Amino acid sequence: MSIAIAFRVKETQRQAGKRTWNMGWKLFLPSQINGSSRGRKRPATGIRRALDAMRRVLSTAIPCLLVLQNHRLLAQEEDVVRPPSLKVVVVSGQSATNNIKTRKAVEPVVSVSDERGQPVSGVLVVFTLPETGPGGAFADDSKRAIVYTNTEGRATVRGLRPNMTPGNFQIMVNASFHGLTASTSIHQTNILPERGRGGSSKLVAILAIAGGAAAAGIVAAGSGGGSSQNPLPPPTSTATTIVPGTPSFGPPQQ
Repeated sequence: MSIAIAFRVKETQRQAGKRTWNMGWKLFLPSQINGSSRGRKRPATGIRRALDAMRRVLSTAIPCLLVLQNHRLLAQEEDVVRPPSLKVVVVSGQSATNNIKTRKAVEPVVSVSDERGQPVSGVLVVFTLPETGPGGAFADDSKRAIVYTNTEGRATVRGLRPNMTPGNFQIMVNASFHGLTASTSIHQTNILPERGRGGSSKLVAILAIAGGAAAAGIVAAGSGGGSSQNPLPPPTSTATTIVPGTPSFGPPQQ
């Protein structure tokens, strides 16, 4: 004796790009499929019991199959509704400050994911620095660096050095993978730090010590000159010597 099972699939709802399906089933005997069962003998008791047991088994198994099939259909609908895309997110280097004096910069790091938020490896990522003004250069002294994402979907550019121009600048980031593209920008600032407070205080202390020593020398020189002055020696008197001559007598000479 043969048994036939008929399945019926019907779309019950379609909303917001999603479709809901309803699948039903029914157990048939050959007499019910080929024609009317009127005038035919009813199946024996054993067969009816077997049919009832089969109905119970199918009543448990078929709903599970329907649920799985419904999930599969919904997954297919989601794949159709959601197109593939790329997304670039800055992981490190955003709003960073670079020290011009030490020529040290914060290395930019980005993450690339797909439309499901899963990381994508092997994505070509191009980092571009400005040609003029504040900015810098990469390890090979170029303004552009090409990096591929790793298994975690991250791309890191090494060897970034700031130039000698202080100010704000942008690093343009462009990702491409199998015809899909995405872009973002990283903002950084080059700064020229001033001398630390410790150095200034040391300089002030040295100048103060030097000034104090000079003032002390001037005071010592002034006080020493006043105490060591000696009275001027009296002027030396010149002695006058009278030498007597030989007297002579005679008439007055004309």
